[in-house]
Amino acid sequence: MNRDKLKKEIAGIVLCIIAFFYIGALLFYHQDDKIALAALKWYEIFGRNAMEAVSELHNPFGIFGARMAELFIRSFLGYVSIVPGLAFIFWGWSLLRDKSLKPPLLFTLYAVFISLAVATMFGLTTAPFGDVMSGAVGRMLAAFLSTAIGYTGAWVLLGALGLAAVFSAVRILVENPAEQIRSAVTGVGNLGVRIVSFMQKKIRETKPEPEEPLLGLPFPPETPADGDAEKPDEEKPPYAGSPAPLDDEPEITIREGVHEKEADLDKRRLKVRTKDRVAYRFPSVDLLRHTREDDEYVDEKLLEESKNRLLEKLRIYKIEVVRISATVGPRVTLFELELAPDVKVSRVTSLENDLAMAMAARGIRIIAPIPGKNAVGVEIPHGKPRAVWMRSVLQVEKFKNNRMALPVVLGKTIANEVYLDDLATMPHLLIAGATGAGKSVAINVMLTSLLYTCSPDMVKFVLIDPKRVELLHYQNLKNHFLVKFDGLDEQIITDSAKAVYALRSVEKEMEQRYEQLEKAGVRNIADFNRRLPGEALPYLVVVVDELADLMIIAGRDVEEPITRLAQLSRAVGIHLIVATQRPSVDIITGVIKANFPARIAFQVASKVDSRTILDGSGAEQLLGNGDMLYQPTSQPKPERIQCPYISSGEVESITSFIGKQDGLKSFYYLPRPDIREKGSSAQNGGFQEKEGRDSMFEEAAHLVVMHQQGSVSLLQRRLKLGFSRAARIMDQLEASGIVGPADGSKAREVLVESHDALDLLLRNPD
Repeated sequence: MNRDKLKKEIAGIVLCIIAFFYIGALLFYHQDDKIALAALKWYEIFGRNAMEAVSELHNPFGIFGARMAELFIRSFLGYVSIVPGLAFIFWGWSLLRDKSLKPPLLFTLYAVFISLAVATMFGLTTAPFGDVMSGAVGRMLAAFLSTAIGYTGAWVLLGALGLAAVFSAVRILVENPAEQIRSAVTGVGNLGVRIVSFMQKKIRETKPEPEEPLLGLPFPPETPADGDAEKPDEEKPPYAGSPAPLDDEPEITIREGVHEKEADLDKRRLKVRTKDRVAYRFPSVDLLRHTREDDEYVDEKLLEESKNRLLEKLRIYKIEVVRISATVGPRVTLFELELAPDVKVSRVTSLENDLAMAMAARGIRIIAPIPGKNAVGVEIPHGKPRAVWMRSVLQVEKFKNNRMALPVVLGKTIANEVYLDDLATMPHLLIAGATGAGKSVAINVMLTSLLYTCSPDMVKFVLIDPKRVELLHYQNLKNHFLVKFDGLDEQIITDSAKAVYALRSVEKEMEQRYEQLEKAGVRNIADFNRRLPGEALPYLVVVVDELADLMIIAGRDVEEPITRLAQLSRAVGIHLIVATQRPSVDIITGVIKANFPARIAFQVASKVDSRTILDGSGAEQLLGNGDMLYQPTSQPKPERIQCPYISSGEVESITSFIGKQDGLKSFYYLPRPDIREKGSSAQNGGFQEKEGRDSMFEEAAHLVVMHQQGSVSLLQRRLKLGFSRAARIMDQLEASGIVGPADGSKAREVLVESHDALDLLLRNPD
């Protein structure tokens, strides 16, 4: 236990003791105590006179308690003075439990306001108890109001203020009171129905069997009349809107969700000093929207109906369920079904569409089996989805006290547990999903998580945004978290050609870092920073918000550095977050996919896209708006998570807060990349030099002049080139005026008639 926490606990205990003494003294006020205290001077607390006075007091809290009660009851707010004493208890409890002090401060202001209003109301009354309930202050305020706005006006004003105060308190303590009352009444009604059903079941079980007619008697025993005869149980109609429950159905067990321990993220060391002696302050959690979390209300009647429909459908296909339990998450409910020993799991997985139709639900996902459990999982969307906000997942003990190098919050699981992972151990993340499913919000959530935990000395960002608008707000971080490129002016890359240059520059940085690790004799960046703290290297987080656009324009030039970084950069602290809205095999190639073991799939259009991302189906059944499947490196099957929501306004507030601080004195520069191939689009930031022709350019020119037709396939066959290189040479031939522009699938027109004319053109390109 640290010293600050011990001080707070001691202060909390002292405040609680003072509050209980204060409230107790006021509760035991007696008007005759004034007579016993009249003979004592104010400083007399010892001696014979004090002891005689104590024996005559009615207040068990002694001379000090009696004097305090006399002061506050008569000269302050009367018995209403007890209400501010409750605020002292709140203060003491908050200090003792190490809670935020904002709620007790607001409660204190609210208690003072309510006390003044109630004391004034008692001061307006003519009841005999009005004096001790209002005190001198209450009577004074009552006299002032009755003089200023009249007796009736004073009551109207105080009544309106009282109603407003009560309504505000209800809104603060209970969100949507009408809905809460309705839910409570519904819950009581459901409990009553369950009790009645249980009693009816017990009566049926204990009912005696009808006796057989005795031999020798002419008639059997009396039977009820035809109109009074009770129908068999199987002939009774079921309740409207729900299947008839059977006696042998397993009872559903509702699993309680995880209750995360809250923590005030601002109660930590918010101000640090960077290596160049510039003070840096972490953003406050108050920059995020403060929204009250939806109540984790479980509608047991709805769960029971869903269970009955689910079991009825499985019973049709002869699938016996031994035990069933339910976990209610933010947007879906997970039913865990323990099957009979003779039931094959494959029989359940083939019923995905049939169960979806029976449940009338959008997107049912079957987990067969659940990893580590003897059960099959069925995820069904429920009718009351709950939003997950960014502030709620940061204000937890798990995030505040984590010891990860690069902690990123992913959201909440079905069990309402905050899911936190370390980007440094992933070590790279591939994100895919349809447009509007939540990819860009997820990237903002991850970057925000890093901004709340890492200083500018610990992490730097390389942001590539071909869409130009998704990462626009992070321009405010240019003096703190963004790197600079040797040869480029931009810090957030939006041009596709310059993106290749930036990736090559990161690749060159990786090679230089490996040389530093080799000289230091260490294996990874963590060991290097511990051994040489003065030369500590920051982590580099490379974010590519739309891979498809880069792959279409410069596929091979983009795939090669991304693949090499994914294979080698983990040890030197370079980590990739790559997102795309087109999860096809020509974008997420096999080489890229093999080097991204951690993947996130948002809602996609088909099972083919889901298999491209996760090597399995399931993403096509997601609900959108942040509903995702996360495949970590440590689990065989993906985890369903609801990504928190953070608005662009919140991102702008956080980045603006950081951008307004004093910038670092020295920037982190990435080196100029090596020119790997003459004529490559990576040269000079993607701009091709005049003489930057392919080494096979002249041979290809003579080939097309000889055949008098220009096509990429001709260059591929005769020169044994790949498609990308042959197409690039054909573009160079067009730029040099040797062939004409493309005309669909037809061969290009050759503009040079002979080899002599070609030689003249090559010797004099201008």
